[in-house]
Amino acid sequence: MMITIFIITVSFLLYIQYSPGMGNIWYRNNEYFSPMGAFNVMIFPFQNLQMWYPTMWDINYIMWLLLGIVSNLILDFIRK
Repeated sequence: MMITIFIITVSFLLYIQYSPGMGNIWYRNNEYFSPMGAFNVMIFPFQNLQMWYPTMWDINYIMWLLLGIVSNLILDFIRK
């Protein structure tokens, strides 16, 4: 399960860094590294209700985790 969470987190960070809608979250303008920018985006769904609307699910870290963990559990169930 920890490997799944790690893969989801890395995938999410890469997606928000290079997505046309967001971009430059944790590495800004090829000048400096901002890990707090990535952390702030990850916890933002707890601060803003609009992040829970389906149109925002692609940049909602919690939704990525839920989808990834549920998918992993379903795949494990199918394999057994």
